[in-house]
Amino acid sequence: MPPAIIAALVVVIFLLLGTVVFPAVNKKQFEKMPFEQQVRILMKQAKGLSYFKNISDGSSGTLYYVKNKRKIYSYPWVYRDGKMICTRGDLFEKWDYPEDSLPFSAEERELAISELETFNKKNLIKMHLDLD
Repeated sequence: MPPAIIAALVVVIFLLLGTVVFPAVNKKQFEKMPFEQQVRILMKQAKGLSYFKNISDGSSGTLYYVKNKRKIYSYPWVYRDGKMICTRGDLFEKWDYPEDSLPFSAEERELAISELETFNKKNLIKMHLDLD
């Protein structure tokens, strides 16, 4: 076999592993972890004062909002009509982490909504909330 074909096969195998296999394994490992470990990973991954991480499972999933690497709020969603529709009933009642946190203040609620609007501007599929 010529070296060019061997090199091409090696590149294709590494691309396949890096784009399909490893992300799927990492996602499954993340989902199996206890909530406390998931929180630690999300806080380590957070960049800046606000950070969003979407963990999808096909037509449903959860969008995590991390604020100041210390507070986490989750938006569970389902995909319908080209939109991610939030299925959470008690929007902005209190933070998911830490569990003993106070309810959202009016300022925190407005900030979370504006951060979500910024997230929606950057992404093709938008998260829709029922704020009424």
